[in-house]
Amino acid sequence: MTNFDDFLAEVHTVAIGGHIRPDGDCVGSCLATYNYIKTWYPDIDVTVYLEPIPNIFKFMARSNEIVSDFSGDTVYDLFIAQDCGCLLYTSPSPR
Repeated sequence: MTNFDDFLAEVHTVAIGGHIRPDGDCVGSCLATYNYIKTWYPDIDVTVYLEPIPNIFKFMARSNEIVSDFSGDTVYDLFIAQDCGCLLYTSPSPR
């Protein structure tokens, strides 16, 4: 596995996002990554995008900085998708 810091070495802008209707592990993982970058890489412009989060999660550090709208015209060097399911592709078995 590659060290996460290696991904940030040449990066100037980062966007972080999670799944729709974010629950606690989605909000927590996105904000943990966001806070890590904000703390250890202050020169990187990082934005976390999530749908509006439930009030119960607003105690988390920097939850007030979550952006809930995206105009689509911003380009990022790196996008980090967290707590998202994936469709596992398997090739058909030979007959």
